Amino acid sequence: MARTDAAAALVLLEFESSYGLGFVAQGRIVTCLHVVQGEKQILAHLADGRAISVRGVAAVDAQRNLVVLDVGLLDTLGVRPGGDRLADEGDEVKVFGMVAEEGHARWVDGTVGAVQVLGGGLSLYRLAGDLPPDASGGPVVGEDGAVIGIAMATQVDESVEMVALPWKFIAPLLLQNKELALSILSRKAPKRDVPQHAIALLDGSAVEGLEAASKAISGAIRVGAPAYNEGNVSRCYDVYADAARALIASRGDCPGVQAALRAGLVRAESLDDVDEQAWAMRDAFDGLLSVIDRFIAARSGVPEQFPKRTTYLN
Repeated sequence: MARTDAAAALVLLEFESSYGLGFVAQGRIVTCLHVVQGEKQILAHLADGRAISVRGVAAVDAQRNLVVLDVGLLDTLGVRPGGDRLADEGDEVKVFGMVAEEGHARWVDGTVGAVQVLGGGLSLYRLAGDLPPDASGGPVVGEDGAVIGIAMATQVDESVEMVALPWKFIAPLLLQNKELALSILSRKAPKRDVPQHAIALLDGSAVEGLEAASKAISGAIRVGAPAYNEGNVSRCYDVYADAARALIASRGDCPGVQAALRAGLVRAESLDDVDEQAWAMRDAFDGLLSVIDRFIAARSGVPEQFPKRTTYLN
């Protein structure tokens, strides 16, 4: 499997007391947000031997755990994008990371074990194979040498699993140049508490009402998430809270939606920090989007599949 382009595009990110991975795409450095979260100084070591200080953030997507670091427009070779089409279960891939028993980093073989749709505009590849746990932020290379996504180590229950976020979520961020301060990464990583609702929560709900609620919640996220990512946390919280109150007032045909949103507002209003309030509402939204997707799928005759609880690791 060709991987020359991906190897030349690898970036070692040096922090004050640790390291992480990233890669060059369209002249910019892409990595996982959790890899650089909280770091105040980052030195990017390129494959050609150059070391460049990261001066800021060009784009960030907290929902999907992605960040594009600002080092100017690099003239080094970038990865070859895999495009918007999702990979198939069983496709062979390679990831880059430290192999503990060998004491050095190298490419490791794996496969796409499953393609999982989590709802709320998020899908993941669950990767199979003896993959290095420190591959987060590195490229996942398909059989033709194109990068199909970015690797992420996750905590699922008591074990560590490797997943990959598809390329289609990375591509839009590469078009942005927000010139955000590096200090935006110093925010404390949120402790997520997404409700895992039973599908029975929505018994008695009108499908049309659920579809309208899902559309309204997704619309609020499309407005609130960019505001949060740009540092306007109060604006994000206001957008989320206003959307929740509007749905509570208008969706009498979906009592389960109303109950879940009321609980989310109560939890948010009990918190003192606006950052925590914004994430409390986002947790409520993500939990509802997931159960709405499962409820509608069940009504359509598709077997219900409960997603595993996932936490991103450094």
